[in-house]
Amino acid sequence: MAKSIEILFTGQAIDMGIEEKLPSNLSLDTIPFIETTLNNDFKTLEKLKNLENQDALVVITSQIAVNWLKKNIESIPKWRIVCMKGQTQKALINLGWEALIEYTDSNSLEIAKKIATNIPRYTTINFVGSNQRLANLPDFLEREGFKVNELIAYTTVGKYQEIEKQYDAIIFLSPSAVNSFFEHYSIGEKVLLFAIGQTTANAISKKTNNKTIVSTGTSQSELFKTIINYYQTL
Repeated sequence: MAKSIEILFTGQAIDMGIEEKLPSNLSLDTIPFIETTLNNDFKTLEKLKNLENQDALVVITSQIAVNWLKKNIESIPKWRIVCMKGQTQKALINLGWEALIEYTDSNSLEIAKKIATNIPRYTTINFVGSNQRLANLPDFLEREGFKVNELIAYTTVGKYQEIEKQYDAIIFLSPSAVNSFFEHYSIGEKVLLFAIGQTTANAISKKTNNKTIVSTGTSQSELFKTIINYYQTL
């Protein structure tokens, strides 16, 4: 019988149906290293209400931000949307907003470049994200001459967790989870790391030189396909 491979998943939840498809020798523990809370700040909600009926360009880079919009907007807005591929795009489609999506990419900086290439400079960019968002997208657009209006849809904070065993591999879904984990733990040089996209992989590279494998797509299903394929080819 093949040796069990112990894997730590540091995200908040695994998408439905993924664990059932894992090979029997992959043992997965879910221990979240971040917590997110949707923003109920009155001023922010007023900004969203004012934006709702405008012909606005809106950038959305996370599924959680889509959940915030779903909670606070009753009808389909008049927006043009630029979003991340994967879970964010899927959440927008499930919301019935597919027709609003103009551009997508799996990398936030590439999204910013698409905006700079295709959108007039006088356009205000409304960026819906987290209090811990990476600065590369808004900073790039501001350098290119755009005005960026940020709406904080949710707050992300690190979460300390007790780990009681050694893992062969660790899965990261976001830079926030990377930062939270490595604030409290170091890892052996043989621990393999998996990242859901290049932005998260870049955050890992700032913390450790361990081998990091990046998923070919930005959804959890694509990430786990990458993981399963890696171990099947050993």
